[in-house]
Amino acid sequence: MNTATKVRITSPVKTDDVIFSHIEQAAGKLRAIGVEVEIVTRGKKTIRDFFRVDATPLIVISHQLPQLYFDSDSKIVYHENTTRFKIKAFERRHEMPPLIDIMQVETSDRLTIVDSTMGMGNDLVLMASVLTQSHFHAFERHPLIYFVISEGIGQHHPALQERIVFHYGTADAECLQAADIVYADPMFEETIDQQSGMAVLHRVLPESRNEDFIRYLVKYSRCLILKAHFRSPLFERFDFDVKVRKSTKSHFGIKKSRRSDLFSDHHTDHIS
Repeated sequence: MNTATKVRITSPVKTDDVIFSHIEQAAGKLRAIGVEVEIVTRGKKTIRDFFRVDATPLIVISHQLPQLYFDSDSKIVYHENTTRFKIKAFERRHEMPPLIDIMQVETSDRLTIVDSTMGMGNDLVLMASVLTQSHFHAFERHPLIYFVISEGIGQHHPALQERIVFHYGTADAECLQAADIVYADPMFEETIDQQSGMAVLHRVLPESRNEDFIRYLVKYSRCLILKAHFRSPLFERFDFDVKVRKSTKSHFGIKKSRRSDLFSDHHTDHIS
């Protein structure tokens, strides 16, 4: 996958020593996963000013959540979007989110769940908020998105972070095989909300080989949940049992392995 290996980090226009310390910490975390980092002085420059002279992605570190820019008009930052409403609907009216409903589990079950495509992190937060006894492993293959979203979730949902392990890269076979459920949302193929963070991802990331990726997940997963556009050929190609949602463009499908009954042996020891 052709991902960014270089990034600039800067501060807000108004800054302080605490922010400078956060910048050094961010630079260290990014360098640890192989990203080349340049710390640049903000001064009075606007985001547009930075991109007039250099196309390198830019991360702004402040007292708030980190913000990632691939250009002056393409900002990525962790945001709950509609996730908060889904969580409130579950808490107040016991409306089960479709993603959880298709899993066919109890919210009190102790499960190990792998989110193989973290992206903007909204489905991860939804799963962790509803399945309160489960532990999660979240994988993201783009280093800058991995950093910004994992840091954003950690700052915004510190209690959830205790049950989530974030990984840069692709879920390995051992992790997939040990999980009770694997979830995948490979940035489905048709039109999505052009104002959403996912729309930015579509513009800045190269097209992924969804079929090869899903084939890999099917090979190693005992239970795979797929979110995709309702026209996606992946559902039929890999024989998913699809839950049709008439009011949305995205559907969920479930595929259980024939090798074993999904919940014949719940995991109590979680992947480290």
